Amino acid sequence: MLQGLLQRTCVSVLNTAQTMFVRQKHAFDRAILKPKVRCHFPKPREVKRINVHGWETRISTPEGRRVLMRRILKGRHDLSH
Repeated sequence: MLQGLLQRTCVSVLNTAQTMFVRQKHAFDRAILKPKVRCHFPKPREVKRINVHGWETRISTPEGRRVLMRRILKGRHDLSH
């Protein structure tokens, strides 16, 4: 009886330790620490980059639409800024 109780206690302690270890591993997940949303006040260089290479600029001109189509056909994940 004592051996069965000791065995159940050890198993429950091991399960708790494994659960804590798994949760500890996810504590430093990059998706949680570094959100994808940028700052609400972009830097001037970012504004310039978006104005020159952004989606609206690309889609508004025939040459820009050609650039987007080339990137789509090439299989790029990011089409524009």
